[in-house]
Parts: sequence; C-alpha cells; structure tokens
Amino acid sequence: MGEKGELLQVLGQWPITPQQVSPYKDVYKVQAVEGLYCLKEIDKKPRRALALEGVMEHLLDKGFTKTAMPQRGREGRILCQSSSGRHYILTDWLVGRRPVFRTLDEDILGATTTLALFHEASSGFVAPSGGKLRNRLKRWPSRFTSRLREVVKLREELNHKPFLDNFDRAFVDYFPWILDRAQEGWGILATSQYDSLVEAARKSRSFCHGDVAQRNFVVTGLGEYHIIDLDLTRRDIRVADLYKLFRDVMKKRRWDFRVARLILEGYSEVSLLGPEELSVLYALLCYPHKIIHLLLRYYVKREGKSYSWSTRKFIEKLHELGQQRDMIDTFLETFKSEYDIK
Repeated sequence: MGEKGELLQVLGQWPITPQQVSPYKDVYKVQAVEGLYCLKEIDKKPRRALALEGVMEHLLDKGFTKTAMPQRGREGRILCQSSSGRHYILTDWLVGRRPVFRTLDEDILGATTTLALFHEASSGFVAPSGGKLRNRLKRWPSRFTSRLREVVKLREELNHKPFLDNFDRAFVDYFPWILDRAQEGWGILATSQYDSLVEAARKSRSFCHGDVAQRNFVVTGLGEYHIIDLDLTRRDIRVADLYKLFRDVMKKRRWDFRVARLILEGYSEVSLLGPEELSVLYALLCYPHKIIHLLLRYYVKREGKSYSWSTRKFIEKLHELGQQRDMIDTFLETFKSEYDIK
C-alpha cells in the first residue's frame, strides 16, 4: 500500500468523507464534506502515542478548548492506527494567523495567558494503561553540568590545535562570557528550590507542552489564542515551558525587560508564580543554552537544520548569538534586581 492508500485507509477510521488530502509542513490538510481537518502522524513509540491520546482526553475532561480539538474515530478513540502500525490523530484545522511576537504585545500576552491556562488544566494527569510521557523532571541540573563540562573540554582542545579556523577564533573570543554565564546559571540553580518544584510537579501530576514558541500558537479570527502541536508534551516543571517562551520572545524583542514583565505579570494573573520559580527561571535564562548547543553541533554532532550548514553559516550563527552579550547582560542584571534573585 502506498502513502496515499495508507492515508485513506487510516482516514476511514473517522466518521468523515475526505475529498482532498494534501501535505502541509509536517501534517496533512484534509478537506472533507464535514469540514477542514489536520491529520498528523505522532510518536512511533506506542507508549508515547498512548500517552498523547491520554493528554488530549485529559484536556477535554478539564474543559480546555484552546487547542486544535481532536476528533474521535468510529470506535470512540482519539488515536487511530494504520495498517502499517503508524499512529495518527485527526484534529480540527484551526483557521487563523500566527502571532507576531516581534511587534505585538497583545500577541505575547495572549500566548502567555493560554500557556498558563494549559498548565492549570494539566494537573491531575494520569497516563492511560501502557502510555508513558517523556519525563524531564530533575534533568536540568545534570544538563547544566554535562554541557558546561563539554564546552570547557572543547575550549581546552583548541590549545593543542595547530591552526584555528574562524569559528575557533570566535569561540575563543566568546568563551569567557559563555563560562561566566554558565557558571552563574548553574550556581543559581544549585542553590534554588528546584528540587521542591520538581516534587510539587510530581505531586500535582501536571505536564508541560515542551515546545513553546511562536510557531505553536494560532490566533483565530475571533482573536482567541490557541496552543497546538502537543507531540512533545512531557513531565517537567512549568517554568521550563515559560523559559522557552521567554527565549523565543526575547530574541525578537532584543531583550527588552518591559516585555519580560508583561509575560510574568500576564502569567501570574492566571496562575501565580512564586519567588522560587522566578529564581529557577533566572537560572535557565542565564545559562547560555543556545550558544552551547551551537558549539556542540559544530564540533560534535551536526543534526537537524544544521546538518548541511557550511562553516560560514555556523560562524554567522555564532556571531549572531555572541553579539547579544551586552543586551543579555543588561537584561539579566535588571531581572536579578527586580525580582531579588540571590
């Protein structure tokens, strides 16, 4: 059975009459007599697919509607399986626009509020039998330590390299700042109430989105903000999601602290953030994840979008990140003072 045949076979498990199926990015747009839908293949691991089905059932039970609403198959399940064993879900196709974080404060606030409501609705989740969510609880400290160790090792190796290329020289230039930021982030995290937050998240049985960014929000024609693409849902502290929203917004807003305050106040209006959460958020923002990730991709393993990048492209990306140093430092100083981070 070819790809088209498999898609039609799996679509036959829902009570719809497909008229046209066309690929769109990493999903399929399904035009049916009954309306417009999104067909998406999800995690190949059965236990992850079952967990995602459970997440969607949980959100429905909690009355959370600010996402693409799932359609039930003929047997009442959200998850359907093709003859080849692939797992699919079918949701409404959300008609709307992508938010514009670069210029629209209202879009940032709308996305933030939706994220807070998503977190509130996540509490009490128990995975269905056979299902298991990704789990990132307690992972951040070891991630901080291991990545810093790798970067220090890479820098030391350059001392024995007979010829430094342009990327090496840029790395040497930025390394003192990278080290300072990584050590401060690690120090704040190590003395924070991170373990208590992990325990609280475990007891509340909550989950996080895992990939919070502009591309995963939709603003409908009615001005409602929806969060989509729940594939990477995981167990983690909610500040991890908030950090990813910050990372996406702040680079577009040149680390404007006013916008940071907008996010934190908007989130807290829905679900109050405690001082211990702000400390962990500061540690996550302080640690130079993006630039370290780029270094590891250049020196250790090129994957994803960077697989086919030239050295010139890597150098451009490194300078793009490195040249934000002063803005980031100013932002962090203000954040630390404003929220009394110790």
